Amino acid sequence: MPERASQLVGRDAELLVLAGALDHARRGHGTAVLVDGDPGIGKSALLETVAADATADVRFVLRARGVRSGTEIPFGGLHELLHPLLPFGAALPDRQASALDVAFGRRDGPAPDRLLLGIAVLGLFEEASSHGTVVALVDDLHWTDRTSLEALLFVASRVRGLPVLLVATTRSGTPVGDHEDAFPTVLHVGPLDDAAADRLLTDVADHLPTGERARVRRESYGNPLALLEFSAPVAGTARGPLSERMSARLERTFLAGVLLLPETTQRALLVAVAGEDATARELEQALVGVGLGAGELATLEREGLLRRDGDRFVPRHPLVGSAHYDAADPVRRREVHHALALAVRSPSRRAIHRAEATTGLDEAVAVELDAVASAALRQGAPAEAASAWRRAADLSPDPTQQANRLVEAAEAARRAGASGEASALLDRAKPLTDLSDGRAQHRFARAEWMLSMTADHRGRTAEELVAFATTRADPTERAEVLLWAAAKCYIHQEADAVRALVAATVEDVDHAPGGRGDADDAVLAEVALALVRPGQRLDERTVDRFLARAQATDGVIVNCLAFAAEESGDMATSDRCWTAGVRLFHDAARTSDETTALCGRASPRVTAGHLTDGLADADRAERLSRELDLPVVAGMALSEAARALVRAGDTATARTRLAALDEIPVAGAFARIVATAAWAAALIAVDEGRHEDAVAHQVRTRANGAVALWAGADVVESAVRAGDTDSVRAWLTDAAAAAATTGSPHLALLVERTRGLLAPDDETALGHLAAAVDLGSAIDTPFDLAVARLHLGERLRRVRRIVDARQHLSEAARLFDRIGARNWAARAASELRATGGQSTDRTSTDRAPARLLTAQELLVSRMAATGRTNKEIADEVYLSHRTVAAHLSRAFTKLGISRRSQLAGALRPSDRSD
Repeated sequence: MPERASQLVGRDAELLVLAGALDHARRGHGTAVLVDGDPGIGKSALLETVAADATADVRFVLRARGVRSGTEIPFGGLHELLHPLLPFGAALPDRQASALDVAFGRRDGPAPDRLLLGIAVLGLFEEASSHGTVVALVDDLHWTDRTSLEALLFVASRVRGLPVLLVATTRSGTPVGDHEDAFPTVLHVGPLDDAAADRLLTDVADHLPTGERARVRRESYGNPLALLEFSAPVAGTARGPLSERMSARLERTFLAGVLLLPETTQRALLVAVAGEDATARELEQALVGVGLGAGELATLEREGLLRRDGDRFVPRHPLVGSAHYDAADPVRRREVHHALALAVRSPSRRAIHRAEATTGLDEAVAVELDAVASAALRQGAPAEAASAWRRAADLSPDPTQQANRLVEAAEAARRAGASGEASALLDRAKPLTDLSDGRAQHRFARAEWMLSMTADHRGRTAEELVAFATTRADPTERAEVLLWAAAKCYIHQEADAVRALVAATVEDVDHAPGGRGDADDAVLAEVALALVRPGQRLDERTVDRFLARAQATDGVIVNCLAFAAEESGDMATSDRCWTAGVRLFHDAARTSDETTALCGRASPRVTAGHLTDGLADADRAERLSRELDLPVVAGMALSEAARALVRAGDTATARTRLAALDEIPVAGAFARIVATAAWAAALIAVDEGRHEDAVAHQVRTRANGAVALWAGADVVESAVRAGDTDSVRAWLTDAAAAAATTGSPHLALLVERTRGLLAPDDETALGHLAAAVDLGSAIDTPFDLAVARLHLGERLRRVRRIVDARQHLSEAARLFDRIGARNWAARAASELRATGGQSTDRTSTDRAPARLLTAQELLVSRMAATGRTNKEIADEVYLSHRTVAAHLSRAFTKLGISRRSQLAGALRPSDRSD
């Protein structure tokens, strides 16, 4: 009985699941199945069955196989799997097509991050499956390179609705198991029961005596491969003790068989297993390089140790390769890798084989690994780049070069999301860096600061950075380090004494040797001062100059500036900083940073009253953050979305956003999320007339001072009705002081509006409310201006100044209607009718697009209304163009239109440009 067929004995249930999955895929209901089990349990045999069954009515059958030696070659597994589909890449949106080409080394361009690449791969499956069913089979997924693995995991959960079946196998206990939830179906393949084991032994080892068969069955623990191997004549005592794990016992058995072969055949097998990722032609050349003939490959095939797999030779089972390679003499292994390095054509694989062949230190090989790492980083494979730089560092004879390579490895690991690995690499580099030149020290300090701002790595404190800055002779380096210190002060809310130290050092730089250097250095100094003196209004020219020179690596500083502008009450500058960050990170294909910037931009937009845009940013950030595993950003986005929704009058959906925070355990540890969620809860309570609850929620906003400063104005009416004006007056004192310090007209508007609501007489109240309207009329804050006009109109109606009241109430209703604040618009319209005026609503808010469409549908519809194509929209919002088309189709139905040209008229006029 053939080995593959024998391993299917007793697998009826698993075969039924896979057959059902294939049938569903043929009918357009795709899925992904992960087959998990121990070595030899029959996973590959199940995969072969799917391949055989897929010959009917399947347009594409794609195959890939992970190998131990291929885990450091970026995108190797993905390229092997998708190569037949690459012609469909021309149909993808430009950025997605470019991402695939860059990843596969077919063109230069921005290195794609994992989300963009995942969407591109999914798009390739969509395009190909429009021509027929696609079946993708990946054996030994645990040995697939990390970049390919991430892309396949992304696709696995998203093929539902496509005629696509993805089946992958993995060993139990491997890291792939941590991602089981990416696969809708997981088949845990266990040992055979006694009846199935007996059937298998009857088929393959009927010659054994009854007692021997019973012993083989007992020692095999139901593992089909063990049943086959342990019953072979060569097994003998090579099975090893029962206390050993099964894979070790099987390796021992395989090795016993190999040791019976001629020495030349054993050496040839070592070449084949060490070069498992090499082509047949390359293996033949390597065999010649160690003094053997190419015909040895045919001998290994006849002996059943190798099998031909396309253009490659692979061990009949991975344990054959691992057993022989691990048992080989180290000198022989290095000899084999040297021969392979001379034979293989790929520069990356050549360098890796040269590294394996090297003993001691070797700068020439380290330089080759540098090139491998740089190429991997350009392709968007930072994990593989980190591995290559770490190996290069191990081979570096010069301490400074070793330090530089460790820093490069740490930075690549940080970009790959492996912050623990990055921290360990920096710890290795530090003593070497201390002995290196100034340039190496500066590079180390930058990498350490970046990691400390994004992960749990201590790094230098702000005071230590100031001390380090004083050792920098170069003015630009000095200005950069002081800016890092200022950012640390801002993010970690350092004590006033530390802020003063940074500020004093920045200001003293003018008197230091070399001064501040050029104009760019002066901008860095001005930005640093803005960060250590929060609350002061930022100079717009400084912000503009910094944004004009900013690069993607300046993301933390851009974010700090945006937050600082928001805290000073300058929502327009905050919006401008976040928008610059969104564009900067989008162009650099840094989707995680772009997601953070989108979430950040939602805050000033919602606070200013641009609800539709703020909600679009928040919802988009929340979707992307879940794709990218950014729980803190997701929590912040949900809080901001809830705030926008309740202001728009959709309290039910706002509640669902707040409830979703419970699914993010880390959200409760971040003060800004807690405070913003409390603000949204306060707004819901205000909307529902639960005034005491509103005040209680407002108290919880004090978890973050900046949020509390803005939230207080929204509960003034509730506090008055609840008889709790003391808390309002306390807030008013703080807000008035902040308004005076920052010079923010928006904060001043809130202060005057609150004073008007608290005023003891009509004349005083009217004066403050009129001042609030004047302040709001000069800035772009439509919501708070509308509220001020509403309160002024209500008070004017109370003193029977009907004509003046009607004017303000009409304008308030118009503003509320324009920004989509449904409940507030209804209140203003009611007050207007009470003056004898008529509401001028142009559109029923219940039928407004923001109420009819989902956030995604509204977003793509607004973009389509500007003339952008589906592919352009897809590139902008990280969706496939077919998904964009589906969103637009549903939007057309809901809006009652049939053509793109009708979108502009059907959509509510936006309160700002997209």
